[in-house]
Amino acid sequence: FLYESTVCGEDVNTEAFTDSNLPIVIIETDNGDEIPDDPRIFGSMKIIQRPNGARNFVCDVDNEEFLDYSGTISIEIRGSSSQLLPKKPYGFSTLSDDGIENDNVKLLGMPKENDWILNSFAFDESMMRDYISYEMARQMGQYAVNLKYCEVVLNGDYIGLYALSEKIKRDGDRVDIAKLADDENTFPEVTGGYIMQTDRPDADDPEAWNNNGAGYIHEKPNSDDITEEQSAYIESVFRNLDQTATNSDIINGYPSVIDVPSFIDYMLVAEIASNVDAYALSTYYHKDRGGKLRAGPVWDYNLTYGNDLFQWGFDRSFTDVWQFEFSNTGANFWNDLFADPTFKCYLSKRFNELTRAEEPLNYDYISNLIDSTAALISEALVRENERWNTIDDFSGEITTMKSWIQERITWMGVELGDFSGCNSVQTPSLVITKIDYNPQETDIFPESDDLEFIEIQNSGSTVVD
Repeated sequence: FLYESTVCGEDVNTEAFTDSNLPIVIIETDNGDEIPDDPRIFGSMKIIQRPNGARNFVCDVDNEEFLDYSGTISIEIRGSSSQLLPKKPYGFSTLSDDGIENDNVKLLGMPKENDWILNSFAFDESMMRDYISYEMARQMGQYAVNLKYCEVVLNGDYIGLYALSEKIKRDGDRVDIAKLADDENTFPEVTGGYIMQTDRPDADDPEAWNNNGAGYIHEKPNSDDITEEQSAYIESVFRNLDQTATNSDIINGYPSVIDVPSFIDYMLVAEIASNVDAYALSTYYHKDRGGKLRAGPVWDYNLTYGNDLFQWGFDRSFTDVWQFEFSNTGANFWNDLFADPTFKCYLSKRFNELTRAEEPLNYDYISNLIDSTAALISEALVRENERWNTIDDFSGEITTMKSWIQERITWMGVELGDFSGCNSVQTPSLVITKIDYNPQETDIFPESDDLEFIEIQNSGSTVVD
């Protein structure tokens, strides 16, 4: 597949890639060098995207009017087992013209950043498991990275359908937590923000500690930047969760340590997909300054909805198992939380809410999401398969995945059972009557947040503790 760069919209050789309903990403490495796993090499990238969803043409590669981006990048192969496939996933950074400084830019409407991914949808014949899972999480109210479908040309070679993707990053448009400086080692500053993950450690991301079935890796601050005091603090938070996961007391139990709704939502997304990597691999947590530990964002959903590394003898994504006790089980506190009657009641209640009509875990909602995604990528799938010959039966894959999801939702509903015990919780007669957020700074209070407050009023007739 060599792209044709002299014709726009006219009849051309059907074996040449000339145009697409999706954005077109064109990458040229310096001297046409092959991209290694490490280190990154330099090159240039252009993204062709006509406005208002109009069709995109390769020949617009030098037409600034239709370029979403044109600049210098550094690029490498990324991933673990996905690197073994002929079609490679890539990580790249957008750079200043001199190639020295990172350049934060918007790509395809996504918020500014310099660190990006070209997701190859490894081991996923549907080419959408990440895409639909992240969208479901977003519709549940949780942050998930954005994915934008595109077709990619590398050094003149058409290399298929990809998703240009954000990474899990700390900023106001992504994981919105405080940036922790190396001199912030006492309360309250030391309490955040942190991004942690459980995954396979390596030389760049060593294991910080291992306890209760899981090993933890510092993401932000990373292992090179985090101080001993900060590492000890965030470790103490996880160890506290390990010790309290069977105790639902608001003051002394897990509700005092974790943001319970985020853990419930994380578990529901992981389990409705029967994600074989959830809890042990590609599992993220984050904690803001002064806040509780939160689960997420969700990440890496290619081995889901009945899919696995079948060619390597794995088959673990079933409709009738809980992944926190079946496959890569990860930290034991997930099992402990599920076993707690209070947590499970709220898990069941939330599942019931999210599987109602038009909600993001409802079968019809998911089925429609799958159909709309399939329609979006249907044209590119033909070229993808001609290039790589890895999609045996796309239509059959979609039919099977839908049937699997329907069975999974039914099984989870039966297993989660009744939620009447937490359906009508009595709450005190307290109302928030004033919020003073980010007020103007003064000479006496030079820090705006020193003047922030919330006013709470008892609107009832009895004293509230």
